[in-house]
Amino acid sequence: MQEKSREEGKRHRIKIKKPVLIGIKQAIKCPYCGNSEEFYEVIENATFYIHYFQKPDGSLEPLDEEVEVLGPVKLFCANCHAELTYLKK
Repeated sequence: MQEKSREEGKRHRIKIKKPVLIGIKQAIKCPYCGNSEEFYEVIENATFYIHYFQKPDGSLEPLDEEVEVLGPVKLFCANCHAELTYLKK
């Protein structure tokens, strides 16, 4: 993959630092509603760093994004919204 210059197109690098790696050996299934497809995470106390390049016309173009997670990361069922953090360990 070739790098594009700033004039050719946008380039984003996203660095995410999570406190816990998810090593899933078995599929997660919600014990309350049976959902096994859609889940979401809620991250508490996160800091987002976005580095910008200012173009000659004054507009800002994002170059680099970095997320620092300082709080807990909780997993929820997207169907019934039950907390399932204990299932991902």
